Amino acid sequence: MAQARSELIHPVILCGGSGTRLWPASRESMPKQFTPLVNAESSTFQDTARRVLDPAVFGRPTIISNSEARFIVAEQLLQAGVGADIVLEPERRDSAAAVAVAALHAAR
Repeated sequence: MAQARSELIHPVILCGGSGTRLWPASRESMPKQFTPLVNAESSTFQDTARRVLDPAVFGRPTIISNSEARFIVAEQLLQAGVGADIVLEPERRDSAAAVAVAALHAAR
């Protein structure tokens, strides 16, 4: 039996970091979360997005990312077969700002 919409978990994936600490595998133009590191077939971002696909448990995922990564996010979601709401940060901030925006988005 499917849960009522308000009882679903609303997953939020934060993926705005630049990944500079994992250089040279990760770089400003292709941060670590979008690079196949563990699974040669997909990125850790794609693997994470697929984990929240069960409609009996999860609502539509919200992805918070910086505007520079918007095309990478959209392309990798498409490749992974995951539908999600993408919210872009106009400039990089800390995680607290991203979490606040995600909470406001989920409340809508």
